[in-house]
Amino acid sequence: MVDVFISYSRDNKARVADIAAAVTAAGYDVWWDAELPPHRSYGDVITEKIGSAKAAIVVWSQASAQSEWVRAEADVARNQKKLVQTAIDDVMPPLPFNQIQFADLSDWTGDPAHSGWRKVLMSLEELCGREAASVPPPRPIPAAPPPMPPFADPGAATPPRSSFLPWVLLGVAVVAVALLAWKLTQPAPVAPDAPPVVAEKEGDAAARPSAAAGAPTASAPAEAFTLAAVIDDPDGFTNIRAGRGTRHAIIGKVLEGETFLTYRQPGAWWRVRKADGTTGFMYRKYIRLIEDAAAPAVVDVPAGVGGSGVVIPDSSERLLSPDELRGLSAGELRIARNEIFARHGFRFSDPALRAHFGRFDWYRPASVTVELSDVEKANVALLRSAEAAAR
Repeated sequence: MVDVFISYSRDNKARVADIAAAVTAAGYDVWWDAELPPHRSYGDVITEKIGSAKAAIVVWSQASAQSEWVRAEADVARNQKKLVQTAIDDVMPPLPFNQIQFADLSDWTGDPAHSGWRKVLMSLEELCGREAASVPPPRPIPAAPPPMPPFADPGAATPPRSSFLPWVLLGVAVVAVALLAWKLTQPAPVAPDAPPVVAEKEGDAAARPSAAAGAPTASAPAEAFTLAAVIDDPDGFTNIRAGRGTRHAIIGKVLEGETFLTYRQPGAWWRVRKADGTTGFMYRKYIRLIEDAAAPAVVDVPAGVGGSGVVIPDSSERLLSPDELRGLSAGELRIARNEIFARHGFRFSDPALRAHFGRFDWYRPASVTVELSDVEKANVALLRSAEAAAR
């Protein structure tokens, strides 16, 4: 029996090797398919190893999220209540795993104090029933004894000698205090320009930050977050980063329909602030100012069963097919996707969605978190994909 099973995409093998080594260093017995015996069936070994492991780490990435094998392994681990989810790049776990907490290791470089890595270790401690081993600090090398003078008797007592060490230490302390006092009186240095931006999902290859990525300098005017905005991203979420560009760490996410604040700024990256106070940078392409262009106009939808006003009345009861979505506009598909949430009393932050569903007696907003069935989750994913294609 092993402690930890690791599921991943072979495209990420080098990165996963680092994770496996770190889990092993924490004192756990690890298995991943780099150790797959050549004479055994892949499916048989994987099923056996997941079943015998106490915990299963799934490493989500852009590649593994598309892998049927990784999804299947994650589903087995979830059903056995031993799933530990991690993400090593800019990806949200696919449905239905995005409903479960995951540890963000996108910027983890092996630091044992990293917040995402600490989450992984806490989960392993709970599932494996024992604490992770801490790596002991290196032992200091003992100092060599001073050489004996010629013809000295090792057994003879050494006469006491006066030491200058206390006076040397006192002198060093005085110099250090003087240097510190001098440094505190000097003006703060100007931050250098930020490094070039690497083009990724959120970036333009020609985009370059014009100032240091971070808070405004003392000479810049105070920020006034006066414009309300929402995201316009087919993925359904957009990252907030610590600086201008995708090389900077992800410090938050904005989901579709979530309102945040910003202001008009030059450049491809804008400063934004969420309701919880998270402040950082977002790529301008995915920002839609509510004052400029509110959410897509509410469409005229069929009356539905009993005048319910929904696009697809039974989308919470059966799996939809791509064929029946052909011919629907992007606006209709958006309403069809969100009416699944509305049935559960989801409280929308998007003004257009609130106005649309507020016209019907059956809609009773109650919470910003709802629990969807597997059928509903699959239909939401299908409708989102069709909506992005129809734009």
